[in-house]
Amino acid sequence: MIRINLLPYRESRKKESILRQINIFLAAFFIVFVILISYSIWLGKKIDDLNTKIKNTKTMLAQAETKSKKVDQIKKALETLGHKTDVIKSIEMNRRAPVILLENMTKMVAEKTSVSIPDTSADNDNKPVKRLWFTNFEASDNKVNIKGIALDNKTIADFMSRLEDSKLYKNVNLKTIKQQEINKLNLKNFEIGCEKSSLEKPDNNNDVDSKPGQK
Repeated sequence: MIRINLLPYRESRKKESILRQINIFLAAFFIVFVILISYSIWLGKKIDDLNTKIKNTKTMLAQAETKSKKVDQIKKALETLGHKTDVIKSIEMNRRAPVILLENMTKMVAEKTSVSIPDTSADNDNKPVKRLWFTNFEASDNKVNIKGIALDNKTIADFMSRLEDSKLYKNVNLKTIKQQEINKLNLKNFEIGCEKSSLEKPDNNNDVDSKPGQK
C-alpha cells in the first residue's frame, strides 16, 4: 500500500492563502490611503478657494465701506455748503435791503412827488420840480426812519400814502413836522417812521397814473 504525505502541500496552500489575504489587505489599505490623500488634497483646495473668496469679499466690503464713508462726507460737505450758501444769501439780502428800500423810496420821490411849473426859459417849459428831499434814511431790522424836507404838508401826506400803497411798508406815521426856512423859502422839515413788510420791489403796473403832487 502506497502512502502519500499531503502535509507539505497543505502547508504550502495555507501559506499562499495567508499571503493572498495579506496582499488583499495591503491593496485595500493602499487604495483607502490613496482615496484619503486625494480627498484631503481636494478638501484642502476647496478650503483655499473658500479662504480666497472670504478674503476677496472682505476686501470688497472694506472698499464699499470706504466709498460709503466718502459718500457720507460728500453729503455732509454739500449740506455744509448749502447752509453756508443760505447764510451768504441771507447776509446779501440783509445787506441789500436798505439799498432796495432807499431805491424804491427815491423812485417814488423822483416819479411821484414832483410838479410841473412853467419856467421863464423857453427851452425848459413844464420842467418837473422836485417837491421832497431826503436828508436822512435809517433802516434797522424792520424799522425804517426817514427824515427830509418838503414844499408843503400835502406833499408829505401824499408821500406817506404812497409808502402805504407800495405794499412795502406798513404802520406809516408822521413823527414830527416843523417849518424851516431855506433860501427864503418856507419849507417843511419832517420825520416819518414805518415798518418794512416786504423786500420785493413794487409792481410798476400798480402805480397810480396821477398828476405829480396828487394822490
